[in-house]
Amino acid sequence: MSDKGLEEHRLKPLRVLGRTIHHDDAIKYALMAVASVASVIVLAIIGFILVNSIPAIGTIGLREFFTGDLWRPTRGHYGASAVITGTLLVTGGAIALALPLGLGAAIFISELAPKRYREPLKLLSEVFSGIPSVVYGFFGLVVVVPFLLNNVPGATQGQSWLAGSILLGIMALPTIISVSEDAISSVPKAYREASLAMGATRWQTTSRVVVPAAISGISAAAILGIGRAVGETMAVMMVTGNAPIFPEPLTDLMSPVRTITATLAIEMNEVPVGSTHFHALFLLALVLFLVVLLVNSLSRLVMRRMKERFNPSKPPRPRSVRYMDAMVIVGKVFTGAKYVLILGIVWVISTLWFSEITALGVTASALALIISSRFLKPVNMQRLAHSGLAAVMAIVVALLFLIVMDIVIKGLPALSVEFITGYPARGGRDGGIYPAIVGTVKLIFGTVAIAVPLGVISGIYLADYAKDTRHTRFIRASIDNLAGTPSVVFGLFGLAAFVIYFDLGFSLVAGWFTLAFLVLPVIIRTTEESVRRVPYELKEASLALGASKWETITKVVLPAAFPGVITGSIISIGRAAGETAPIMFTAVVAYQTRMGGGITDPVMALPYHLYYLATNIPDAYDQQYGTALVLLLLVLAIYASATVLRNHYSKKMNW
Repeated sequence: MSDKGLEEHRLKPLRVLGRTIHHDDAIKYALMAVASVASVIVLAIIGFILVNSIPAIGTIGLREFFTGDLWRPTRGHYGASAVITGTLLVTGGAIALALPLGLGAAIFISELAPKRYREPLKLLSEVFSGIPSVVYGFFGLVVVVPFLLNNVPGATQGQSWLAGSILLGIMALPTIISVSEDAISSVPKAYREASLAMGATRWQTTSRVVVPAAISGISAAAILGIGRAVGETMAVMMVTGNAPIFPEPLTDLMSPVRTITATLAIEMNEVPVGSTHFHALFLLALVLFLVVLLVNSLSRLVMRRMKERFNPSKPPRPRSVRYMDAMVIVGKVFTGAKYVLILGIVWVISTLWFSEITALGVTASALALIISSRFLKPVNMQRLAHSGLAAVMAIVVALLFLIVMDIVIKGLPALSVEFITGYPARGGRDGGIYPAIVGTVKLIFGTVAIAVPLGVISGIYLADYAKDTRHTRFIRASIDNLAGTPSVVFGLFGLAAFVIYFDLGFSLVAGWFTLAFLVLPVIIRTTEESVRRVPYELKEASLALGASKWETITKVVLPAAFPGVITGSIISIGRAAGETAPIMFTAVVAYQTRMGGGITDPVMALPYHLYYLATNIPDAYDQQYGTALVLLLLVLAIYASATVLRNHYSKKMNW
């Protein structure tokens, strides 16, 4: 192209407020404005929740709210300590279950599994994250709760904080496995080679070199697992009994409890707007949001330090002798606390089946086993440890098959043409789920129409335009906070902002915006990562031919990054299809005998319909399992298509 043609090809500058702004700069500012939407959403969530919490602070008082032990809003009692304690108990039990299973599975995948099995095992473990939480809750209600009731001596009901911890532990597994496996795999190979060269066995290398080196990432996995458990709504609401009381004694695993998220989901739709009860629930939501915000910030800090530690271009900071001595002491304290925690868990679980004296004997036996294992020969210890890790991996896979196969085997007989195309009858006991399927599809399409343009534009800005400025760091932090915000908080925000403030009422459009904000971080992250993976040589070639930066992005970069963008969009569809808490405050009704009207009307949706059937229509056995199977197949098919697409294009492009 001649110089004259090149000049004609370039875009002319704009005059804005007396200043000359080139088109690329104008596009940059426009993209930055769109990317800032994530920050605006976070500030809006905080603002709406805070504004609606302030009246409760003035009326109830923080001291009464946090120290009061009686939560009976209908009688004017707003003591939230029992609800907060229930949240801590369920979360603690979930991590006590998920961390050893998740870490063991991660070690097996990274260090022991044959190379050709590593990706399938990791992918299989991640299937847990694709199962909607309401399906977990349904499985817990019809399988876990009866099992506990029939097999724990003296149990008067199966709905308990143990049932909630079991379900939340299973739900936290994919997060802990994925993050821990990444952390363990990132430990330099030289660490392993040096240990083996000094005569250590593989297990000694794994337990004394690799795992300690990856402890920051493992800690981040545990923290993220805590955040996942704290913010879960539907599963715990369906299996914990929802009694705002303190267990007596506190170690009574079979006592019913109520969590913060369950309290919000149960009571919010039943209280008058503007009442003290209404504002007290928003104060609970503020506490939940701040806790999750703290947990997510801590996990990001830990992960950032781990990346710096293994960054070959950045030499490690010199450590003083005092610092190293302190780390040795911290390590010994951590080891001691680990064994105390293990023995405490053994004792608490033993009390479910045995008297306290017998439980102490079982705990003492466990202590003797731990002590004796330290005197085993290294080779025998390695065999024992590797067998244990293989058993843990088998348990994780078995849990997945148990949940999926229970839904499939018991749900298949309910599937028929009439069930798929019919309308519900007799309150949901008979008929079909056609309105719920159509409503779910409507929610998905509207959510994608709003979230995908915002997410893709924001991802492009962060990948190709954003510099490391204070504003950009705030945008990234806002996206991370959005990704970790509990879905029930999005539901409350949608209720306060769209249903009440913008006067949209319970409607399809209110559900669209609420779900769009929920899935926005997924689209932004996958788009940014996909754009960054496009080889820089392609961009240079386009710019060298005279294309502007925006033309390069739209005609070269985006087509090359298209598979990743589509993958992110598909994953967002899967999450939108399986969410219950956000739409139960904004968009859905339990029962419709005819299709709704326009976007200002509420709809039925598969997740909420399953919750309604499981908790209100206990004798609708076939309807429950049929709805659960349709929802499970829909969501897993969406996630599977995203995985297949990602693997196909990653092999094809091989960047």
